[in-house]
Amino acid sequence: MSRYLFFVLFVLSWLLVLVAGNVQAQEQKSRYVTLVYTEMKDVQEFNSNLQLNRTLESAIHQKNVITAADEVLAKVDIIIEKVQVVLDMFPNNYHIQLVLLPDSSGVALIYKQKYGKNVNHIAYYSLSEKTIYISVADTRLRVLAHEVGHSVVDYYFQQVRPPYNIHELMAQFAEQHVTD
Repeated sequence: MSRYLFFVLFVLSWLLVLVAGNVQAQEQKSRYVTLVYTEMKDVQEFNSNLQLNRTLESAIHQKNVITAADEVLAKVDIIIEKVQVVLDMFPNNYHIQLVLLPDSSGVALIYKQKYGKNVNHIAYYSLSEKTIYISVADTRLRVLAHEVGHSVVDYYFQQVRPPYNIHELMAQFAEQHVTD
C-alpha cells in the first residue's frame, strides 16, 4: 500500500470518527488561551514535549498546577508573557485558541480544509481565527514561541498589519529570544 493511500485512508477514518460524533473536543481556559483537544493523552504528550528553559520553568512554581492541562495552560501563559516582553508588545484583550492535533498530518488536514493548499507544517497561526494549530508530536518551545510571536504581532497591529516578511521576522525574533 502506498504511503499516499495510507494517508488518505487515515484521514478519511479520522474524519469519519469526527463526523460520527465519537470524539468531542474539550476546552480549558487560562488568562491568554483556550486550549482545545480531543484526548487527554495529547495534552500529556504536548506537556512532556514542551520543555521550558530554566528561567521559564521557575515561573511554573508560582502557578496553581494540579493536572497536566493546568501545567500546559501555565506553560503557554508564561511563553505568551515572555513573547510580549521580547517584542515589547502588550496588546489589549489578547486571547487565542490553541488546538492540539496528534501529528503534522492533522495540521496539514486542517490547513487543506481551510485554505485548499497542501502543506507540511507542524504548526501555524490562523490570523482570521486567532488560533494556533500545533502538532503534539512535533511540539517544541521554539515552535510554540514562533507561533505565539505571530499571534502577538497580529493582536498588536489590529488596524494595519505589517507585511508578511516583517510579520515573519518578528515571529523569528520572538522564537530566538524566548528560547535563549
